Amino acid sequence: MSAITFKSCARAPYLDLERIRRTVDEGPYDAVLALSPENVPHFSGFYNLDLKLLPERLHVCIWPRGGAPALVVVERRARLLRPEETYIQDVRGYEGEGLDAMRVVAEVLSDRAIRTGVIGYEARSFPAGQFVELRRLMPDLHFEDAYAFLESVRVIKTAAEVDVLTGVNRMTTEAIDAAFKAIRIGDTERSVMARMHAELLNNGADAVVAPLLGAGPRSGMWHATAGDLRLEAGTVLKTDSGGILDGYYSDIARTAVIGKASPRQRDIHAKVTEIKHRIVAGIVPGMPAAEVARIGIQAYEQLGLEFKWHILGHSIGMGVHEAPQIYPWVEEPVLPGMTMMIEVGYSDYPNDSFHVEDLIHVGPRGAEYLTDAAVHEKIWELGND
Repeated sequence: MSAITFKSCARAPYLDLERIRRTVDEGPYDAVLALSPENVPHFSGFYNLDLKLLPERLHVCIWPRGGAPALVVVERRARLLRPEETYIQDVRGYEGEGLDAMRVVAEVLSDRAIRTGVIGYEARSFPAGQFVELRRLMPDLHFEDAYAFLESVRVIKTAAEVDVLTGVNRMTTEAIDAAFKAIRIGDTERSVMARMHAELLNNGADAVVAPLLGAGPRSGMWHATAGDLRLEAGTVLKTDSGGILDGYYSDIARTAVIGKASPRQRDIHAKVTEIKHRIVAGIVPGMPAAEVARIGIQAYEQLGLEFKWHILGHSIGMGVHEAPQIYPWVEEPVLPGMTMMIEVGYSDYPNDSFHVEDLIHVGPRGAEYLTDAAVHEKIWELGND
């Protein structure tokens, strides 16, 4: 690791500074610019919900190869930043929400004698106007999209990251369960989701995201948000919900039935649950994500359930969908230390739809659940007095 001095930082347990420094120093770039709400906290130690809520207020973490990093933020944030909010010594402010941010980024690069060479940046998180301005200010620099390179430092989670992800996902399962247990026939989708939100915040989450819930025919809609449909006996209720804790996401899916479940509903739920178990049991560290997907697709075939689903899982952390994602064409390996959501479903739109999703951790010998999937082994029947 380079002989660079870092301050103590409240988020230090989440971070592997040696991995970050080594990745940058051994990489192909003279400097990298982290701009996304997922990577700024990792490369700087700074996190605030503004990263997600106010993207027009750019936060740019600049890491030069072999040199000291800098953090560029709006002037008021630079002035009020508490010492423990970042491990970076060089914090600089810019004015307003316009192009002045690039003036400061250019100053940082010039101060580190980086006026030529190759800069790695996150293309999907860099506003086009800001990017054009930086290229105008630094015409002799060459810019390359380093999205995958920057994401690579986050694929393996620290013990503290596993703990916070486990915590927020368990908070979410408990919130869903509590809301489900309170359901009565005639309630609306919106009232169920409101209970779920309240429970999640009371459980300790910082914020609620993905308020996705649909009943009956609406359960088959892709990412339906809760509406005013009243819950009738015999209809499926499906939710895919999550929250944020300290910047880390949960993403839990559950399916239940209002009143008494039919044999068909019990059978489909049992099959998608079994497919999820087979995927988890079949994970061998180092196997390509595509092979994990093939385990799931083969299980659909063996259980006589048509594969009409799409993604079968994804890594999770400060982003909801992190790499690798479990599709048949993704060759990135599933590695020890990854946290992943395994999600399986069956959509029969415009009829009902089923979706189950749980958090796992990949260890040196295989994967294990971090959320209590056994609670929903059989489909829940809701609203019965």
